[in-house]
Amino acid sequence: MSFISSLPSSNAMTDEEFRLFKTLVYDECGIHLKPEKKDFMQNRVNQRMRATGIKSYYRYYKLITGDGADFKAELLALLDALTINETSFYRNKPQLDLFQNIALPELLHRKRAKNDFSLKIWSAGCSMGQEPYTIAMILNDVMTDIKGWKVSILASDLSLTVLEAAQQGIYPKEKMDGIDENSARKYFVEKDGNFQVKEDLKRLITFDFHNLMYDNGFSNIDVVFCRNVLIYFDMQTQKEVIERFHQCLAPKGYLFLGHTETLQGVNDNFVFIHKDRGTVYQKK
Repeated sequence: MSFISSLPSSNAMTDEEFRLFKTLVYDECGIHLKPEKKDFMQNRVNQRMRATGIKSYYRYYKLITGDGADFKAELLALLDALTINETSFYRNKPQLDLFQNIALPELLHRKRAKNDFSLKIWSAGCSMGQEPYTIAMILNDVMTDIKGWKVSILASDLSLTVLEAAQQGIYPKEKMDGIDENSARKYFVEKDGNFQVKEDLKRLITFDFHNLMYDNGFSNIDVVFCRNVLIYFDMQTQKEVIERFHQCLAPKGYLFLGHTETLQGVNDNFVFIHKDRGTVYQKK
């Protein structure tokens, strides 16, 4: 690895260095960074180098690929820095309308007919928590008998930083776009200009770290939300992730992807459903 520069971090990352870090990131979490993301990678690596006091790409790469006690924590910190966590409440409203008005009623009807009052939903790539909290609000609005159900919303992310923030459930006013006044009063407590998610809603959600490159042991999941995550993977990784979703979904379970993401050419074990600009895939 002598070709890795030991120049100060203010210098540009070489193509060879970019390929090394890109390969490491891909191997660890499946994120595929194209050549045009070189500046982005350089900026994020430099952030972590400043935080650790390391002056060269070579020494930083040695740290995060080594066997020391701190290497794994720093590797996670770098992956955290590379993760883009843009989200909002009720993001992609047509899709959530489809969930609320079509998928969820069908699912609840099917379960009630079998006297099965359990519901498991996975928010994969939950970021700052707006998606799982949105799902929880929709369930409360739709399920008048929710207290008679065992509801589990599993919210996972690769970033420990955003998971910690999501667990706290505190949002400034500018992050409350998409939530009407009635829902804000019903599900949040306003304090010092921020909005805190009420405990009754938080109790429905379990936040946990998970890398989508690996199986998490989930099974019989009724609905998976994995929106705007596949776009960071190459085709092979997409196929592997979707196959894991297919395996963990219950029969006729639903998979919600981002509006630019598709299963065409990735997996044909789902039925595509489209309604009023909303889309979802249902396991065959």
